[in-house]
Amino acid sequence: MIPISRHTMSVALKSAAAINIVAGIAALTAPQLNVELMLIEGPLLEGLLLRYHIMIWGFVTAMGFGYAVASHNPENQTGLVLAAGLGKLCVVAVWAEMLVNGYGKILMFGGIMVDGFLGALFLLYLLSLRSQVKDYTA
Repeated sequence: MIPISRHTMSVALKSAAAINIVAGIAALTAPQLNVELMLIEGPLLEGLLLRYHIMIWGFVTAMGFGYAVASHNPENQTGLVLAAGLGKLCVVAVWAEMLVNGYGKILMFGGIMVDGFLGALFLLYLLSLRSQVKDYTA
């Protein structure tokens, strides 16, 4: 296993924080525009759909602040890093399915690439930490 340095993870978490906070605030500020940019046929966001949109993008924004905090000491934030890695890969799977089935626009592909890279890096970092502990105790 190639070790992933604390510095690399700190930079990745800071990058994820900036992306999540900016994307989250943008989606919360202009929800209908967000849907129109991401989806081939975006529904009118009102009622229940608008509330789900606010919930999802509010959580994305909140995770961004969590990433910012975790970037200062990533080795002691493994729970957040695990949740981040799994969450980002879940989003990638849903967005990929949406693109394949004709629901998403090409902008979604950018999100797939960024979140896919970060999600994989977060999980590899955890494996790297585990490997370092085994090497140290052996």
